Amino acid sequence: MRRIVNPMAQVTNDKDAPLDDDIRLLGRLLGDVVRDQHGPATYELVERIRRLAVGQRRRHSDDHGELASLLHGLSTDQAIPVIRAFSWFSLLANIAEDVHHVRRRSFHRRAGSAAQPGSLVHALDRLRADGYDANQTSDLLQRLCVSPVLTAHPTEVRRKTVLDAQQEIARLLLERDRLDHEDEAEVEDNLRLQILILWQTAILRLAKLRVGDEINESLRYYPLSLFDGIVALHQDLEREVVKRWPELAGWHATPVIRMGSWIGGDRDGNPFVTADVLHGAVHAQCTMALQHHLRALHRLSIGLSMSSRLVNPTDALLALAAAGNDHSPFRQDEPYRQAMRGMHARLSATAHDILGTTDDAPSHHVRAYNSTKELMDDLDVVAHSLCS
Repeated sequence: MRRIVNPMAQVTNDKDAPLDDDIRLLGRLLGDVVRDQHGPATYELVERIRRLAVGQRRRHSDDHGELASLLHGLSTDQAIPVIRAFSWFSLLANIAEDVHHVRRRSFHRRAGSAAQPGSLVHALDRLRADGYDANQTSDLLQRLCVSPVLTAHPTEVRRKTVLDAQQEIARLLLERDRLDHEDEAEVEDNLRLQILILWQTAILRLAKLRVGDEINESLRYYPLSLFDGIVALHQDLEREVVKRWPELAGWHATPVIRMGSWIGGDRDGNPFVTADVLHGAVHAQCTMALQHHLRALHRLSIGLSMSSRLVNPTDALLALAAAGNDHSPFRQDEPYRQAMRGMHARLSATAHDILGTTDDAPSHHVRAYNSTKELMDDLDVVAHSLCS
């Protein structure tokens, strides 16, 4: 028997049952960690505070007497694990909610549900219902620009260690959905380990973050979610637009989302933001973007193993492969790999010219890309050849 709630039950009042189950599980595991690390007395204290707070909320009572008296009577040694327990529980509950949002979106897609308010599909349906034709829609989307701005507000900055643990806990919760009851023990053990790591990790560092640290902290969100998420959103946009306005087949949206950041460049009187810091912020962001695309080209060079003995590449692809100057005897019948390695070398040269140094320095002299369009044109050659 699967542990996940019957999908049909999710359209009823039980739709949040998996969320409640995850929160109970994470709360229980956190309680186990508190008991193991600080003893039964601390665990019972945390539980008593929790029960009093929950009971008061359920009664809609404004009488804080017993709870306030208990909290005011805590010593520093008692208060610290209590504060940490509720802080970590809040974080764990937020992770469970995020996972449940993913779960519900997946359910709605499988069930063919109507577009949910706030979704991309719902917005496009509204445009069509309001009478927008293909040209009006295309014009609107070409002019649309959404710019989320990364900040370094102290309440938003989290340590990479914590972010890594959050990501692993979310992954384990989703994995648990797919398991039978008999297979849950290992997942729960791994969840308990991640919670233990969080418990033994200091939320705050001993040293205050410098501006350079804040820049690096914010850039971690790109490989964590932004690179994949933004690309997926643009792909969804193009697919859903063509689905509603078929005459736009082959249409490509200009970037709707353009990320922004004031970290290292804010002009609010921060004395630590100097010209050198601003230069460093731009350099770091450029490095992150170029390294992302270099890794993508490297993955393509591994994956596109097609042999010219078995497929018929276009003349343009063969020319691109020849321009790559890849003379390895092991790839002479693999024009796609030759092409991708040549493109990787050119982008490495571009990165070297822009940044002054790069971990992916080209192995031989090649001409750097002078524009994004040049790189896109080469990628189009590869894509058209594959489609042929």
